[in-house]
Amino acid sequence: MEIPPHHPSGIPISERVRAPIEVSTPSPRHQLLWRPLRPSDEAQLVPLMNSQEDALEAAVDQRLPTLVALQRTPVGGDFATLGGFDRAGVLRSAGFLHLWPDTNVVVAHGVVDPAWSGRGIGGSLMAWQEGRGRQILAGLPGDGPARMVAYVSESAANRRRLLMAAGFSPLRSVYRMRRDLEAPIPCSELPAGLRSRPLEKMDPELVRQAHNNATKEAWAPGPIYSQLWERRWQEYRPELSCVAFDPAEERVAGYVLALIERPASKMAPRSQATIHRFAVAPGYRQRGIGRALLGRALLQFADEGRRFAAATVDPAMSRSGLAMLEDFGFTPAGRTIVYGLDL
Repeated sequence: MEIPPHHPSGIPISERVRAPIEVSTPSPRHQLLWRPLRPSDEAQLVPLMNSQEDALEAAVDQRLPTLVALQRTPVGGDFATLGGFDRAGVLRSAGFLHLWPDTNVVVAHGVVDPAWSGRGIGGSLMAWQEGRGRQILAGLPGDGPARMVAYVSESAANRRRLLMAAGFSPLRSVYRMRRDLEAPIPCSELPAGLRSRPLEKMDPELVRQAHNNATKEAWAPGPIYSQLWERRWQEYRPELSCVAFDPAEERVAGYVLALIERPASKMAPRSQATIHRFAVAPGYRQRGIGRALLGRALLQFADEGRRFAAATVDPAMSRSGLAMLEDFGFTPAGRTIVYGLDL
């Protein structure tokens, strides 16, 4: 993740972040029982996350997949998940903290049941996350930069206010794009020497390496690690995805990896396919590979009976990616705002 090159003070992280000795769980006045989340809670956690757009932002991998979150070894000698249950045992609020591998970046995720909003639960959960996040960072060696981040839909006004009150500031935005597939789809062929490979015939690890290479300049907090990639790979739809392969070099030149998201709300289109990952590897760019792959993917969406295509792009990272989506008829459908707190 792109953070300041070095903290100017040279003070060790353990001293600089001012971590509390103890972090209290939210107040009982919310009428919720708070405890660490368990793998058995996933059945309740997924629909709760589905109820809030920013908590299940398909394009942002910095959210920790639920099963991975529940099964991870606790960070810093203590738990890094928290759930609030009502008297009937129903999960009404949940928070995650995840230290991204090989970085000093803690990613925070939080969600409150919309039926329980307005009770101060979100603020209490945020206070726990900040305190626990500081504890996690304080356990790291060195005196370099450290940061907590959160990804929030622009429509989640309450969550955004809570972050600002906690000292977070907006860093950048990721745009959600959408296209009607009934409009004509531009098509082109892959350059000579490249072959289109079905997803089921590709080695997932080979594509992961290509992805990390293609996005190494991205603002995301480091490369995608194997556990997360393996989980996501199972969700990609082979009939909607495509890979450009260079048989001479035995390398992945580019890819479009698509999936079908559960609607985040009743208003969300159920006939929508999402381009979750889309990139061309360095050394293969400016050859029309991206346009060929995108056109092929959209045709596959339409052939499968999908009415809309969705994608996301970070304009600060890829102006060419945004321009290509716009050339293909995608229009903005909302933003996810990245908030950060430098410690």
